[in-house]
Amino acid sequence: MSYEVVLESACDLDADLRKKYGVYPEIIRGFVYVPGKEEFFADNEYKNFSREEYFKIVKSKAGKVHTAFAPYNEFVRVIEPILKEGKDAIVFTISTGISGTYNGFLNWANLLLDDYPDRKIAIIDTLKYSGGCGLLAIYAAQNREKGMSFEDNVNWCNENRYCLHEAGPMDDLSFLAKNGRLSAGKAFFGGLAGVQPFADFTRDGKNAPLGTIKGDAKTNEIALQYLLKLAKDLDNQVVIIGHSSREKRALLFKEQLLKVAKPKAVEIVHVGQSCGPNIGPGLCAYFFMGAPITDGREEELKTFLELKAK
Repeated sequence: MSYEVVLESACDLDADLRKKYGVYPEIIRGFVYVPGKEEFFADNEYKNFSREEYFKIVKSKAGKVHTAFAPYNEFVRVIEPILKEGKDAIVFTISTGISGTYNGFLNWANLLLDDYPDRKIAIIDTLKYSGGCGLLAIYAAQNREKGMSFEDNVNWCNENRYCLHEAGPMDDLSFLAKNGRLSAGKAFFGGLAGVQPFADFTRDGKNAPLGTIKGDAKTNEIALQYLLKLAKDLDNQVVIIGHSSREKRALLFKEQLLKVAKPKAVEIVHVGQSCGPNIGPGLCAYFFMGAPITDGREEELKTFLELKAK
């Protein structure tokens, strides 16, 4: 089909996964600001820092490492060659509930289209972050390969973004509190020995806890059962396991899932440099497709509390 599926750097698919699923190889890179260093473009391949080194930096300088969405010239660097080839572009961004990237890219797209009036650029607010954004883009690329038109694919993404769930814990809340993403009180309770907040998305694109669980084994099991309860047509799904410096736990999540279910594919994704400063270390979660998220997360909360009670 005559359009490309394009990611910005907060949509965490590395080069291998972009190639595997037919996502455009170049990503639109946002900026990262680290105290004492010159600003740099986010690198999802971690060629400038090892993953371990990077998360040590963002944790030790919590609240001081900042990100910014890509400037116009970076947007043009990636998108203009597509338009010159006579193709259109669907661009996926991190949630408007977390970042201003979507609105910024709308402006960049309108400016660029002044020079290419016969071409189209659609900007998708995924209402997700990290591997969640990437998963929606994978489905868009698969839709294209099945022959779905540009307009129908854009509509499909805007409808199905509400069906994309998260299931998993964040075990390092002290970082989020220092970075202004969580109240000190919540961080205190989350920091009690072995207590881990369990999160899913809201309809307006935020990541919010459904409650807390104590103990790694119990948390892992509830994450798995939550996925199994809410996922739709799991045998035909791609499931992404996203993590930030929790590779062993991510591998365990995959092992446990494959013992009880056979998704079409299970991919492990490390949080990239754009999302990293605002997530910190400690995330390990499934991203998967289910029924649409309810307005007040009533069904999601009911499922979580039932599983926790067992």
